Amino acid sequence: MKNLFVRSLTGIAFVAIIIGSLLLSEYSFALVFLLVLIGTLREFLNLFKESTISPNHFFSLGIGSLFFITFTLIGSGILPDSYYFGLIPFLLLMFIAEMYRKREKPFENMATGILGLMYVALPISMTNLLVFNLHHRYDPSLLLALFAIIWTYDSCAYLFGMSFGKHRLFERISPKKSWEGAIGGGLSAIVMAWVIGHYFQPEIASIHWIIIGFITVVTATYGDLTESLLKRQFKLKDSGQLLPGHGGMLDRFDSLLFAIPSVILYLKLFV
Repeated sequence: MKNLFVRSLTGIAFVAIIIGSLLLSEYSFALVFLLVLIGTLREFLNLFKESTISPNHFFSLGIGSLFFITFTLIGSGILPDSYYFGLIPFLLLMFIAEMYRKREKPFENMATGILGLMYVALPISMTNLLVFNLHHRYDPSLLLALFAIIWTYDSCAYLFGMSFGKHRLFERISPKKSWEGAIGGGLSAIVMAWVIGHYFQPEIASIHWIIIGFITVVTATYGDLTESLLKRQFKLKDSGQLLPGHGGMLDRFDSLLFAIPSVILYLKLFV
């Protein structure tokens, strides 16, 4: 009961901070999500601290922050879209910096640092594509909707799994997840997506919201399983201890890392 209370209290505070930052202003969004990126990327890099692989934390965190700041400035209209290409040379710095570190496994170090940028920094930076429209106006409704779908999926999958879970979804990677939980949570999330489209975002057709709900469920599941695979390799229960009862930042945002690029791709191509 004590653990449930701590978990619930942390969850409420976490949701309040995320929603509050989105609703308050574009500046609070930028500050909070930049901190989310730094915290999540740092936890990813720390997964390797007991291994022989030593990614460059300083350059990875610096370039990851630059990713987010550039996406924010472009989204808000301060910089033109062409500045996206200006990020490419900074990726090359990961290779150059490694020459001066004199570490055992330079290739693995570079690869891990770039993986962190692609896996964590880029998707979180892409949240700017959801909160700034084509006219560079700030509107957090799409990102709020995506969070609502993911949180509905996570919560209902947990409840359905606890109540009816018998068949393991992917036992080798995540022994506690069940097909019953995934299906129950998935259907609940798709219903939530339809509700959002029907009552709050009618400018996007309901069929698109149903598809977005389905895409979010599938990608969020694989995002969660991917992080579980990483933790299993390093024999870790959580990616960190920042959020009591919930683990770390990477534990809370793993679903979003796969869902954001997938949902944005669908919106750009079909909506």
